[in-house]
Amino acid sequence: MSINRDKFGALIFLCLALIYGSYVDDIPLLFGDEDAPFNARTLPNALAWILGVVSFIQLVLPTNKEAGTLSAAFRGLKWGRVVVLAVLMVLYGLTIRQIGFPISTSLFLMGGFYTLGERRPHVLILTAVLVTLAFWGLLYMMGIYLTPGDFFYYLGWMSNDA
Repeated sequence: MSINRDKFGALIFLCLALIYGSYVDDIPLLFGDEDAPFNARTLPNALAWILGVVSFIQLVLPTNKEAGTLSAAFRGLKWGRVVVLAVLMVLYGLTIRQIGFPISTSLFLMGGFYTLGERRPHVLILTAVLVTLAFWGLLYMMGIYLTPGDFFYYLGWMSNDA
């Protein structure tokens, strides 16, 4: 069987959409939200449908590229970057509680940008810190508070009374 990289990716994303969509009904709703036009299941459901439709279209439409074997489709890709980014994501998940959202996210973004090829230190630091603080502020304005982390409590800069 011959398949190219785009068709294989579309097939993976179609499977992901079907699996994700099957779990949308497991999202708990608040009392009285069952008949609301917009609830906790609305956006995940829309995301599953959009992902499924787009990946199905990608899967059935013809491509201009020649189809080859699956191993030929993935030959020459930068797998080292994929592994480094996956390790960065795991480290981010392990450190976000201890060193907090702002520091952990900034370090994750700096590592990701560096892995993807950005080498200028001022661009790495400035972009990561500004994006992190903007996102943190946006979440705070939406009423979602992310604690700065246990690191600041250990230093004594913040009280742990809350």
